[in-house]
Amino acid sequence: MLLALVAGCGGGDPGPTAAQAGETLKTHITELIGETGLKDVQVTDPGGKDVSCGEEGAKRTYAVKSTFRGEDTGLIGEMAGALTLNWGYKVDKVFTPESYKTILKLASARTTVTLDMPVMGDVVVSGETSCIPA
Repeated sequence: MLLALVAGCGGGDPGPTAAQAGETLKTHITELIGETGLKDVQVTDPGGKDVSCGEEGAKRTYAVKSTFRGEDTGLIGEMAGALTLNWGYKVDKVFTPESYKTILKLASARTTVTLDMPVMGDVVVSGETSCIPA
């Protein structure tokens, strides 16, 4: 009986590696941009490499920027809704009325996405994974 209990303690899902979480992050942001129909998209942080964090841990990052015409104050809400509905992200923090910045997290994938409209006409979508032990 004791053997079964000890064997079961470490058998949980360790979750994705930094590389796997980074690919998930990149996929979600890329698909989000495609779904919202944004044009003139520039990759500002291509990610794809481990960034050291914590003791023997690493994280991955990825970011894009898009410029659009007009005053689309609903864009961040639309994007947050897509992240929530399509992949199960949860809103972690909303910075209104100071800005349109919103942070969402997806615990199972160890990813965080930040949606920001620093100036009207520009939208920045950036993300990072949790610090994942090597």
